[in-house]
Amino acid sequence: GDVTDEADNCDTDLDATYSDNLDLTGCNGTGTITRTWILVDDCGNTTTDTQLITIVDTEAPTFTVPVDVTINCEDDYTNLNLTGDVTDEADNCDTDLDATYSDNLDLTGCNGTGTITRTWTLVDDCGNTTTDTQLITVVDTEAPTFTVPADVTINCEDDYTDLSLTGDVTDEADNCDTDLDATYSDLLDLTGCNGTGTITRTWILVDDCGNTTTDTQLITVVDTEAPTFTVPVDVTINCEDDYTDL
Repeated sequence: GDVTDEADNCDTDLDATYSDNLDLTGCNGTGTITRTWILVDDCGNTTTDTQLITIVDTEAPTFTVPVDVTINCEDDYTNLNLTGDVTDEADNCDTDLDATYSDNLDLTGCNGTGTITRTWTLVDDCGNTTTDTQLITVVDTEAPTFTVPADVTINCEDDYTDLSLTGDVTDEADNCDTDLDATYSDLLDLTGCNGTGTITRTWILVDDCGNTTTDTQLITVVDTEAPTFTVPVDVTINCEDDYTDL
């Protein structure tokens, strides 16, 4: 505001001036200015009056919340390079701003999957606050891995369920599941002589989220061993004897 109605009984060329006493020690330069207005006529007659100017900061800062994002269960959800960060903090008066966040975790799904509700907060020096939320979804879509035992040939008398003989899976691995054990099912085609043929063994590895890996092993069952017997001892018979009589 300005003074526009200066008046005097004799002086017609008047212009009020002012001086300020600043008390702007509050947050973001807030506080009060006591403005003393002075009007002096040509004869030195003086009038003063004061105006109080109050400076406030009631405007909240602004920022852009990171977009919702999906990460894998093995990822570090505190890694802002992965989940996104606030970089455009702004305020009408405060120039030193840094948004912070707090997380509400609901990771009760398989292998620690679920959601993280991240609440971002930006507060200026006067306590004006802006909040916004980001949803981080944690998933497990990666199948486990293993090495299938090599194809093997066994004898017909061998126990094909003996894994120490046919081979077992020992290197089960997964990105998030640590308690893994491969299982198998057998398709038997043992219609050959003495139960020979093939067994198609399908190995299956499933993590807690149902991601599945399968591979097959071929077990060939053979009979290549000749039978054994004890030949009768050499014997002497008479010429009239029937040599076909055992």
